[in-house]
Amino acid sequence: MDIGHQLQVMAVLRRFADAGGGVVAVMHDLNLTAMHADAMILMEAGRIAASGPPERVMTAPLLSRAYRCQLCLNTAPRKGVWLLPQAASLG
Repeated sequence: MDIGHQLQVMAVLRRFADAGGGVVAVMHDLNLTAMHADAMILMEAGRIAASGPPERVMTAPLLSRAYRCQLCLNTAPRKGVWLLPQAASLG
């Protein structure tokens, strides 16, 4: 999906969750997930590597180990934690 549609879908899911509904989504866009999720589960080799709020799950050491490359994180200007794929390196 393009960015606008991604944000629309996430807004629908957020409203559903805020109204008391449960949402489980398998996501590969970590930034989009961190913007909207109350909690995340990071999988590594088929096992749970970390779980909790995005700020606790999205750390450079956890993500670097799970994705097998050096990753750098920064905080977004408005809210959340952002993965910087342009700073990734195999190594």
